[in-house]
Amino acid sequence: MLRLLLPLLLLAGGCSTAHGIRPIGKGAVSVDASLGGPITEVFGLPIPLPLTTVGATVGATDTTDVHAAVHPTAAAMFGIGAGEVGVSQQFLAPKGARPRLSADLTLLGAAGDVDPDTAPKGGFRFFFQPTALAGWDYGKAGQHTVYTGFTAFCEAADPLAAVGGVVLGNRFGFGRSHLDLELKWLNPWDDGEPVVPEFAAPSQMGAVSLQFGYGFRFGGAQ
Repeated sequence: MLRLLLPLLLLAGGCSTAHGIRPIGKGAVSVDASLGGPITEVFGLPIPLPLTTVGATVGATDTTDVHAAVHPTAAAMFGIGAGEVGVSQQFLAPKGARPRLSADLTLLGAAGDVDPDTAPKGGFRFFFQPTALAGWDYGKAGQHTVYTGFTAFCEAADPLAAVGGVVLGNRFGFGRSHLDLELKWLNPWDDGEPVVPEFAAPSQMGAVSLQFGYGFRFGGAQ
């Protein structure tokens, strides 16, 4: 059942790279995809779980983006329908050594059965993911961004279930396209209980996630 996926979903800390790294600009639309997740051992090698998202981001203003995505891996491997919507806001523009400060709130819903032979049939879970980032632009035209911050992935249930973690990543900008490389260290303060699969982390504290993202922007300023 869906509840069997909860530890995986929580440890994944969301299936996509961070939103709100830098605004795409009013009137622009970006088509986005991501791949990766918590690192686990496969045939003796550390491999990120192949979790995927496919979606789009729209520039509502020059500092505000809205975004939505679906989660193909959950549907293909587990029969779980999952999707998300969210909004990102830049609060402070970068200037010199001062970073860009931004925040994002993403809402995610998932429904379905992992084991259709076990009652109860079906199920729905609602999650929310707040993220706060600081980013520094660099490169000849400031087209690249290194960023860091904090994120939390929470199930809106009673009692509240959540994991938090540190984000560190880099967005490489190439004209209208970008490539993201991102690490998350989720629940670094907690060794937790053994789970299957076992996730990689320093001193087995929490879980380290490796993710890749790609986006191509249409419209807006170059």
